[in-house]
Amino acid sequence: MSMHSYINIVTTIIKLIGIIPIALLVDGIFRKLLARMQNRVGPPIIQPFYDIIKLFGKKKSDSKGYKNILFRTIPFLYFVSTFSLFLFVFGIVRFEFDFIMLIYMIILSSAMYILLGLVSNSPFGAFGSMRDMLLMICYEIIMTISLFSFVVYSDVLSLGQLNESWLIFKLPIAGVCLFIVALVETRITPFDTAEAEAEIMGSIETEYSGKSLGFIDVSRQLRLLFFIVLLVKILFNPIGIIEFILFSALVFFVLLFSEATTARYRADQTFILLVMVLILSVIEFIRLYLLVW
Repeated sequence: MSMHSYINIVTTIIKLIGIIPIALLVDGIFRKLLARMQNRVGPPIIQPFYDIIKLFGKKKSDSKGYKNILFRTIPFLYFVSTFSLFLFVFGIVRFEFDFIMLIYMIILSSAMYILLGLVSNSPFGAFGSMRDMLLMICYEIIMTISLFSFVVYSDVLSLGQLNESWLIFKLPIAGVCLFIVALVETRITPFDTAEAEAEIMGSIETEYSGKSLGFIDVSRQLRLLFFIVLLVKILFNPIGIIEFILFSALVFFVLLFSEATTARYRADQTFILLVMVLILSVIEFIRLYLLVW
């Protein structure tokens, strides 16, 4: 094995090891800045690390829920499916039409989140899952059409082959649609309809605690980091690490601004808006298809 291969292996290992700490740090910064924008002191930036350490240090509960094998395993499967998304955006897994596999993995991760509420034997969890299933009909289709639009425009077969920069200006409608999907997928207001803590308590996460809740929290933080990376890669595709960090900070701030300044939509409002976004994404794809072919 050549030295170049060893370097690639070491780089890959470093990326995989660093994903979770970076995701926790990003979440901590997000919570701190959100508090400051709302004129609150907020938790320390390293609070997510404290939370995860505490959750994974708790003993298992003896409640009925823990007798259900799905109740114990779905949080871990949710974590694994979410973590695997980074294999594609970091180019660790790369093959022709890998963007189709990425779409499947994103849908699988969302499906695992919905199952969390359905297997918890809680009315609050089931109600949150039903809300998310209603929205999933639209936002996963929008994400698929938007990603296909960027791939078709770039005339590539793999995410790793994307070499077009500033696609946000070349396909602005698809870019806006993808950004709205990112808001819904990360449960950022006004699209945190499935959680709505003031209405349905902890929603999907109501019955979970200890390690199970720890896996759910880490997965939520990983999803936030993943969609920041995905948006930067698709919409801007910066070359250097400095440019990547700057564009990531820009996307991060836009997501933070949405969380701090908008109010939650009702489920019907969110669904109607997503239907409108879906129509726009279809129109953009048809326009692009006619332009290319």
